[in-house]
Amino acid sequence: MNNKNTFVCIASGPSLTRGDCALVSASGLPVIAVNNSWQMLPGAAVIFASDLSWWNEYGTTVPTAAERWTTCPLAAQRHQLQQFKSRFLTQSYNSGQLAIELAVTRGARRVLLLGYDCSLRAGTHWHGNHENIRNPTADSVKRWRDEFARLQQWAAGIEIINCSRETALKIFPRSTIEAEL
Repeated sequence: MNNKNTFVCIASGPSLTRGDCALVSASGLPVIAVNNSWQMLPGAAVIFASDLSWWNEYGTTVPTAAERWTTCPLAAQRHQLQQFKSRFLTQSYNSGQLAIELAVTRGARRVLLLGYDCSLRAGTHWHGNHENIRNPTADSVKRWRDEFARLQQWAAGIEIINCSRETALKIFPRSTIEAEL
């Protein structure tokens, strides 16, 4: 398997496991950790969270050695983050989708997804509910699936493979992280 120009985006769906993250970490591939998922890969070079409320709640716990990204101008200013200006998802604050777009703008030709469950069947996140900020709802999850379909069209020519153990996001080809690494 040719891993040149392969990135791994790790979201916080409940199917994400420490074992999968250990495999990714050992692969040496560039990783974009979404929201709290950096905790599963403390050495992740890039951490992406769109919303100001997430950075207000967790920003002081995020390693400063990592590149820290947001789409929110106020979060960028308040927490000394790099601001990502989406070319495609201008109306979305779904950090998982935006992490894929960031990977593509960094030269990814292949993106492996973990923790992209896009379902509430097994809960909201691998770490449980956030206590002080909003958690996904059935409406937001449905909206995300529609937005992922538009992302797939925008990213035509980029191989995006969903390696999440459990997922309702069926528009991308499915595989296992073991097979793709």
